[in-house]
Amino acid sequence: MKILVVSQFYHPEMGAPAARFGDFGHYFLAAGHDVTVLTTFPNFPQGRIQPGVRQQASQQEFLDGVRVIRTPVLALGGHTPLRKAMLYATFAGSALVQGALRDLRPDVVIGTTPPPTVGYTSYLLAKRFNAPHVLDVRDIWPEAVVAAGRVQAGPAVQALEAMNRVVLEGSAAVTTVSQGKRVRLLELGAREGTVEVIPNGVDLARFDREADANADEAREWLRAAGVPEHRQTVVYAGVFNPPQGLDLVLDLARERQGRGNDPVHFALIGDGSLRAHLLERVAAEGLLNVTVAGPIDRRLVPGLYRCAWATLVILRPRRDEHTVPSKIYESMASGRPVLLSADGEVTGIARTADCGPVSGAGDSPGLQAGIDALLADETAAARHGRCARSYVEAHNDRARLAGRYLDVLTRVTGRAS
Repeated sequence: MKILVVSQFYHPEMGAPAARFGDFGHYFLAAGHDVTVLTTFPNFPQGRIQPGVRQQASQQEFLDGVRVIRTPVLALGGHTPLRKAMLYATFAGSALVQGALRDLRPDVVIGTTPPPTVGYTSYLLAKRFNAPHVLDVRDIWPEAVVAAGRVQAGPAVQALEAMNRVVLEGSAAVTTVSQGKRVRLLELGAREGTVEVIPNGVDLARFDREADANADEAREWLRAAGVPEHRQTVVYAGVFNPPQGLDLVLDLARERQGRGNDPVHFALIGDGSLRAHLLERVAAEGLLNVTVAGPIDRRLVPGLYRCAWATLVILRPRRDEHTVPSKIYESMASGRPVLLSADGEVTGIARTADCGPVSGAGDSPGLQAGIDALLADETAAARHGRCARSYVEAHNDRARLAGRYLDVLTRVTGRAS
């Protein structure tokens, strides 16, 4: 079948949205399907076009066989609600025009959100081509950003929610990443029987291949970034935005540095709106046991995790309890113990997997105790790492998840699997 994916984010950008359909696209292609991704020019997470990239009215390229059509956006940088709204709205508009004018003729159209504006574009393109529409929801906007205090409720939010309901009700299928989100989407208007949970995961074959090939380069990258060798390095790799609550890590580091002779070093690797803030705190507080560095080439991330003593997955307190950070799966794939600081559904996953110490969001003493527990029992730490790897092999290998997604697509198109 001919599959059209509309996504605000795609390779070479970092983060869950780019990775999810970057991996799925390759598996769809390997299964004999034709895959086109309609996206924009790389700008995540800073919201400005990445160095060396020049926007054009339209650009087509092939990435590992996947046809990628890029369309321009107004990317002014910064993270104010207005600038983000302009970024999202201009992609929705330019992608709609670009997609409608091209002779794509897809058999199915997938819109992967957030932002919800992508879903509006993909829904209209599905109507344009008389194809079934599949809405992929990783996080439920606008209610998630309103709950986080990043946007105020008002007429604009009400308008978005009304449009979301139209898309939910009109989609042939809705896919999402956790059971809690499935329940909420049904409450918001998705039709019973159309919502399928296909969690995030990790491409284990690629992860192992890149970890083996790039471990030495990743180790040298850490050394050049200032991460000392022969320390117990706790690695966080991801975006530096408010929902992650990374200030807590610096609070922990300050406390541990005050103990003296502590073997733990925190490596925060990535980029985002809080990068400058984190660097300022490290310098102002004289934190010698923290390195803030990056961004890093995505192909080095598996090797980076392999170099870690433990990995860190963290969220600040939030109202919804159904958010599952996608980075937990790559963390578990590394075979290293996972330190989780979060609330809700993700804690159940971590406890079932027995992948490492679990503490609540914002629970500084609990996270400290988890680090100390790993230091005190190397045998238990190694067991957590083995259990973590076993869990993702059984439940979150992207190859199996792609097969499940194809089952959804073949069902809505009425084609034989």
